[in-house]
Amino acid sequence: MNVSNTNALANSSINLNSNLTKLSSGSRINSAADDASGMSIADKMSAQVRGLGQAIQNTNNAIGMVQIADGAMQEYSNILNDIRELTLKASNGIMNRSNRSIIQNEIDKLLSSANNIVNTTSYNGINILQEKGEFSFQTGANAGEEIHIDFGNASSILPSVDVLDSSKIEDSLKNIDKALESVGLIMSNLGAGQNALESNVRNISVSRINIASAESQIRDLDFAQESANFNKNKILDQTGVFALAQKNVVQANILKLFQ
Repeated sequence: MNVSNTNALANSSINLNSNLTKLSSGSRINSAADDASGMSIADKMSAQVRGLGQAIQNTNNAIGMVQIADGAMQEYSNILNDIRELTLKASNGIMNRSNRSIIQNEIDKLLSSANNIVNTTSYNGINILQEKGEFSFQTGANAGEEIHIDFGNASSILPSVDVLDSSKIEDSLKNIDKALESVGLIMSNLGAGQNALESNVRNISVSRINIASAESQIRDLDFAQESANFNKNKILDQTGVFALAQKNVVQANILKLFQ
């Protein structure tokens, strides 16, 4: 067997080992030697897939935070409406000071409850209704891909209500209506923010699936093709081994002739 045949046997053995590695892993690219450019592209796609997965988790957490704030503001709004109803009750001319004092006591308790909602509503230890108005959420796989939501500052809108003095009831009603308007604005911002977050989850979920599919097309092995390559290289390897064995036999016989 000449040098060319020996090299062919070595190459067929290398190819056979490569076939076995790919068939056992199920991947067409197991090292840069298999496809350097393909591996680079696939690795970038893999990073994007993982980044989008984290972005989905981030966005879902943000939705939970918004829902907590929205639920708290809904209760806050209910309390303000109760206060408004009591204020209108106190404005009736049949109410004397003693009656209005009882109503004022009810209103003060409701105001305290509203204030307690602002002070205790939190997410992950963050007071979300008074510490700061706007929150930024990382909702993409890359820097700068964020959604900003204004949570407002509910602590600044608690109305001043005085029904003991009948001359202040009209102003108290105006204060309550102003507070209800502010609450409505906060809830509107929260609702719009939640819609944006939910839309983002849907969009990046589709992107993640598509990128993962594209990565799979680059990395995944065509088993039928690789099996055919394996069988071809196996035959070449066996043929080479047989030829080498025959060479050794021939050489041995020649040596015997000179003995």
